[in-house]
Amino acid sequence: MIDEAVFNELRVTMGDDFIPELIAAYLDDTPRLIQDLQQTLAEGNVIAFTRTAHSIKSSSASLGALDFSAQAKELEMIGKSGGLSQAAEKVNQLIADYPKLAEALKDRIKP
Repeated sequence: MIDEAVFNELRVTMGDDFIPELIAAYLDDTPRLIQDLQQTLAEGNVIAFTRTAHSIKSSSASLGALDFSAQAKELEMIGKSGGLSQAAEKVNQLIADYPKLAEALKDRIKP
């Protein structure tokens, strides 16, 4: 679930001491962002949907969660196309995949 090269580069750049803080922030923010994604989809708010998908994409990529980031990028592209009709199934897949990603990240900060 986590690209080792990206994660190790982050570790080198930010330092081992900062990694738990980054992961904790991601684990705090991402469920809220996913909820926002669901809400903006239900409301048909294309601009907010696209912005939220972009945020998930970027933060996930920075931690090496490249597959999850790619899913969010696909949602961002759907939003940029101006319609959300194809988004519901992909949002549901993102929701289904998040707990596995969260566990993989939590494993990175266990002593």
